[in-house]
Amino acid sequence: MVSTSLYGQQNSPLDSLSTSLKQLEEVVVSDSRFPLKRSQSGKPVIKIDSETISNFQGLGLSALLKGYAGIEIIGSQTYAGQNKTVSLRGGRNRQVLILIDGVRVSDPSRIDNDFNLNFLSLDQIESIEILKGAASTLYGSSAATGVINIQTKKATNGFNASIQNSLGSDNDQTSKRGLNLFKNALQLSHGGEYLDTKAYVSNHYTNGMSAVIGPEVDPFSLTNFGTSLNYKGKSKFNFNTGFDRSNINSDYDNSFPIEDADFKLVTTMNRFHFNPNIQYNNGGASIKFGYQKVKRDFLSDYPFQTDAENTQLEVFNRYAFGTRLYTVVGALFQNNYATYEGSQPTSQTDVFANVVAVLSERSRINVGGRLNGHSTYGSNFTYSINPSYQLIQTSRNSLKLLGALSTAYIAPSLYQLYDPYSGNSELKPEENQSAELGFVYNTSDWELSTTYFYRKENPSLIYDLSTYRYENANANAQYNGVEAQISGSINKKLKVNQQLTFTETENGDLRYLPKFSSQTQLSYDFSSQWQSSLRFQAIGKRFGLDNETELEGYQLLNLSVQYTMKNTPLRFFIHATNLLNESYVEIESYATRGLNIVGGFTFRLPK
Repeated sequence: MVSTSLYGQQNSPLDSLSTSLKQLEEVVVSDSRFPLKRSQSGKPVIKIDSETISNFQGLGLSALLKGYAGIEIIGSQTYAGQNKTVSLRGGRNRQVLILIDGVRVSDPSRIDNDFNLNFLSLDQIESIEILKGAASTLYGSSAATGVINIQTKKATNGFNASIQNSLGSDNDQTSKRGLNLFKNALQLSHGGEYLDTKAYVSNHYTNGMSAVIGPEVDPFSLTNFGTSLNYKGKSKFNFNTGFDRSNINSDYDNSFPIEDADFKLVTTMNRFHFNPNIQYNNGGASIKFGYQKVKRDFLSDYPFQTDAENTQLEVFNRYAFGTRLYTVVGALFQNNYATYEGSQPTSQTDVFANVVAVLSERSRINVGGRLNGHSTYGSNFTYSINPSYQLIQTSRNSLKLLGALSTAYIAPSLYQLYDPYSGNSELKPEENQSAELGFVYNTSDWELSTTYFYRKENPSLIYDLSTYRYENANANAQYNGVEAQISGSINKKLKVNQQLTFTETENGDLRYLPKFSSQTQLSYDFSSQWQSSLRFQAIGKRFGLDNETELEGYQLLNLSVQYTMKNTPLRFFIHATNLLNESYVEIESYATRGLNIVGGFTFRLPK
């Protein structure tokens, strides 16, 4: 029942009363699109800050996200090129929306019209907000179980430079290939009175593991570079814009049948965004334009290529009526295109409105609705009702009750409709109904929170192993579970953070998702310069690919140490993952990581 994921979170350990109050006053945006205090939020929003992210340099985004209750990243323990399945509360990629600087990112040629996490490098991420629970009213389709909102690093005043370097091993339990993992990143930026500019480049290369269990190594390389510009004039008008290009070259193996093979996948993504904003008394208007173009080239026994484009334009206005009523009204246009035979571009136009009402000093309600207009499936309405009540509110402790009722709408992807082997043009959209109930209790040194969640899919989008096509399930799928977390300070140097997740389903899909998982963190600060952290993850039994075979649970122990020099802007780190070299199965017949050591440094100017 013990497990570890330690580098602090929005729900990080509390050192003192002032720290506890600071946690409650922390600003979150994702659940309302207004910068409101965390104490005013009616949702369990996780906020991961820059310090936490920097502690995971060398390990990656998947390792960071996997340490939070209710979140699973299937494929995080396999070889680097593995497609990652992001799961919130039993949902899949199609039900989790990923935003980068507030702009939806996706690849319409992928099965779930989702985003490949392998494109993202931690060195470019400033902070992450994770909104758990249905959020389709605020963010549209694909937000049925949550939103992961990633904010990239911004330029600060003057000239700044950052260099990050990691090297180590990336092996399974049986191989000892020495140094075979290399990560490097450089960022240069300048912040001026009116204009901020930034340029960056990063590289990730590893050749230590095979995809399927076997002797052949499957190398992976990612090269990423980009630039951004932020205008901040004296007027109330500002804008930011940026371009990012990522190239992935990865070897992969045969899945049918499962065997070593000399296959290659070359993926290129170009991503552009432009976001102007204007502020006025009590409010502001924003435009978020985003465009991604992705090309994938599969070099195998049956070679093929895909090209895909995702375009979105969102316009919304925020207005606060005093300090008791916060409103958001907007519209979103999306267009998806992929080069499947017979495929037609799909578009969707949404209009939405959301209101946060402060009913009293203790009670609040967040209510919203969205009308979706799809080019193929017509109109669909979703709603959200999210009340919260501060039952206890004193200078030393607080108790907040949370609840929500929400719906979501997900159209089939272009792959699910038009893939020549498994597509089905007769598919109907998936609809979700969700409910949650929980509480958050804070004292001067500890925080305890728990949430019960329930979700029904009707009809579900499934892959039918009898027809080898995507179908709509005949029976309703139901998911329910509990998330719990307790964190606090045992003393000034020792902190603990324990998180648990229980998930059950009836007629649903929990393949490779554990019914029970636990993350436990112990962190100890030897001094202001030396910090250490021990993480223990316990993953319970799961179903295999056939949704019947039961896979045994496993436990992983990880250790990290950081050292920050006093008078030099230099920080060193070392990670030891899977310390006991545990043998386990994450995905059947695929290799998993054994004991590995990764070390490196971060150098920043100015300090």
